[in-house]
Amino acid sequence: MSDTITIKETITLKHQANLGEEIEDVELAAGQELAVLKEWESAYLVKDDDGKLLNVKKDLIS
Repeated sequence: MSDTITIKETITLKHQANLGEEIEDVELAAGQELAVLKEWESAYLVKDDDGKLLNVKKDLIS
């Protein structure tokens, strides 16, 4: 498992900080690197520069 992944094109993902809180859009730019916390068969659990946890499908990375 790699320590980081790189986004291949600009994407917008959804993030919910805690249950019951509003869902917000998080835009990730092409070329942005994210820290990998966990790898699954088709996605990664990553952490962005703001500390937000996101699931990124493997077909969205380069």
